Amino acid sequence: GVGGVAIRHIAIKSFEYSRSLHQFFQQVARACPRGHYPRYWLGEQSYWSPVGTPAGPARGLLNEEGMAEIAPGGFSVEPFLWLDGSLQSWCEGRRDAGLERGFLPIPSVSRETGDLRLTSTLFADRVDGMDGLYLRYRVENRSGRTLHPTLFAALRPFQVTPPWQAFQQLGGASPIETVDYRDASVIVNGGARVIALQQPDGFGAAAFAQGDITEFLAQGRLPAVQSRSDPFRHASAALRFDLQLPPGASRDLYLLIPYEPEAVPTAAARDGAARFAAVCDDWSRRLGQLDVELPEPARPLFDTYRTALAHILIHRDGAALQPGPRRYTRSWVRDGAIMAAALLRNGCSEAALAFVRWYAGFQRDDGLVPCCVDHSGPDWLIEYDSLGEWLFVIMECYRYTGDADFLAEQWPGARRAVDCIERLCATRLTDEYRQPDKLARYGLLPESASHEGYLSHPVHAYWDDFWALRGLKDACSMAEVLGFTTDAARIGALREALRGNVYASLDRVIAERGLAYLPGSVEWADCDPSATAVAVAPVDELADLPRRVLEQTFEIYLERFRGCRSGAIDWPNYTAYEIRIIPALVRLGKRQEALELVRFFIGDRRPLAWNQWPEISWRDPSTPGHIGDVPHTWIAAEYVLAFLSLFAYDRDADQSLVVGGGLPAEWLEGDGVRVRGLRTRYGIIDFSLRLDGKALEFRLGGQFSFPPGGILLQPPLAFAYAEADGARLDTVEPEGIRLTGPVDALHVILREH
Repeated sequence: GVGGVAIRHIAIKSFEYSRSLHQFFQQVARACPRGHYPRYWLGEQSYWSPVGTPAGPARGLLNEEGMAEIAPGGFSVEPFLWLDGSLQSWCEGRRDAGLERGFLPIPSVSRETGDLRLTSTLFADRVDGMDGLYLRYRVENRSGRTLHPTLFAALRPFQVTPPWQAFQQLGGASPIETVDYRDASVIVNGGARVIALQQPDGFGAAAFAQGDITEFLAQGRLPAVQSRSDPFRHASAALRFDLQLPPGASRDLYLLIPYEPEAVPTAAARDGAARFAAVCDDWSRRLGQLDVELPEPARPLFDTYRTALAHILIHRDGAALQPGPRRYTRSWVRDGAIMAAALLRNGCSEAALAFVRWYAGFQRDDGLVPCCVDHSGPDWLIEYDSLGEWLFVIMECYRYTGDADFLAEQWPGARRAVDCIERLCATRLTDEYRQPDKLARYGLLPESASHEGYLSHPVHAYWDDFWALRGLKDACSMAEVLGFTTDAARIGALREALRGNVYASLDRVIAERGLAYLPGSVEWADCDPSATAVAVAPVDELADLPRRVLEQTFEIYLERFRGCRSGAIDWPNYTAYEIRIIPALVRLGKRQEALELVRFFIGDRRPLAWNQWPEISWRDPSTPGHIGDVPHTWIAAEYVLAFLSLFAYDRDADQSLVVGGGLPAEWLEGDGVRVRGLRTRYGIIDFSLRLDGKALEFRLGGQFSFPPGGILLQPPLAFAYAEADGARLDTVEPEGIRLTGPVDALHVILREH
């Protein structure tokens, strides 16, 4: 029969205790031992990193505490260790995050408590037609005695993303209504499966009313029931693995979560160790198109470059390029254009071309390009930067692939986009906009909300106009490549007209408002260096921009940047979109200032070892505040372009390739800098630059055609003259050394101090 039941304690809580489900779990977590619930229920930020295949999408997340989310908005799997009568959770010992080989998108979290080290690693694979996630738990004995730990892999009704990230079904709690266990597989909610690739020593499940699974694990035991239905829809469960570890030994345990619940894993799919090795090798190959040898202290810059490219690929949803793994699973053309540009420079042209072809299907008949597309279709919020960005990314694909068929295929849409720009600008060419109070708007694109800061009040944003200038320049180039001379002439004239109106508007706003910087918009005359930076790169208007106010714009930024870093200015958060200022400073010849920003941003990755940035970085990384999404791969793509600009960049004004403009002198000591496989619009270049006594030695190779304006080497040290082996040195200029033909080696003789 049923034994007696007694009530030991009753507590009456206020309404606030369970105002919402999230509030309820926060209260419960705070009443339990630290470590029994995810860190975010205690009001502390927790960061995550995505896992997926190179074709996307990002199905899995691993957070800093080792908790893995197996699907967007889904339940999680979290490891616990039991040893010598004590339960070890995420809050015990020292935790370290890492990526396999330092840059592969295979995140891990290690925690060391006493004699044991537990490392949780999450990766994705496609094998024998089956896509899935793998969780590897490595338990290491670091003592001189044999240990008998127990590993519990707990299935929990919580997501990796915190409740303050709540959006639709994302963030915080996640329902687990049913749990069933059969043949070393756990079936959750009648669908998702977690398959143990080694036979577990036990399994148990509990409804929430019986207590969370951690209440059982804290006693070193499991619930007696292996199948459970929970009317509260927050059941939990755990697999148990009993281990025997001799001194210095380790044991790997694998869990497999197929994307398709009914998929039957083959023998190959069940070999977790072999799959892990294969995935590592595949990612290494994909991310190995460019090789850069740097001094050891600078190595994280290149590792982060490669991880950033991998995250862009992981975030793909089919052909769509998306900036986030959870909150930002939409495709914006402004994000996608920069992400495609980053991919093209690493040889990932297939993904870039696929994005353009897919997005082209959403262009309207009148030529307007939507700012954003998701599974619901296009978003027609008025954001007129989309037209220029669209034209830019089409031509960028051609520049890095030479695929004229692709260009011809996209030309009708490109021409419609040009016509749309012309019609929109024409609305500001009327007599109304010749009046003194509106003259600063004459000939510009209309008001838009392309900048999030302008959402509440759309304005005439120069961001839109600069992108239009870039787009029209590229559309003119497309017409020339395709032999459409009449179109090229018309588009060129349209661009010159817009260019004249943009610069006249800037001059007027600067004069009327008494500005010492380039304004971000007509109406607000705001100082927005991050937006202004696009005019320098990739729009490439540096030769025509008013130099004094442009430089002052970035001086204002740097003054505030330094004030925030020193503590002189109070600040709550910032966005790493500011990384796009780095290539602008490089092009302005502000080498030291650019490197100052590089050092800061590379030192403020969240967390460092995962080589990523959230959209919003709080001053205190543990602040429980909205972070947009992480990693944010528009920011990642901006970093890719910034990193590459330190080594080389194209310059439209004189059609040259500038090399070395962002390199610091200290990198050139010893073996110096070696670059192999650097893609440019002129082909692939290899080069080395090192300090040899009182001279710099520069060697150049690869498969490329010399740019019409030559290669401009900008050494990081003052030089007196240069000597070339194998060819006559063309010119030595104040801003660098210009080569117009091949050289075996160039020796740059430094100036005596």
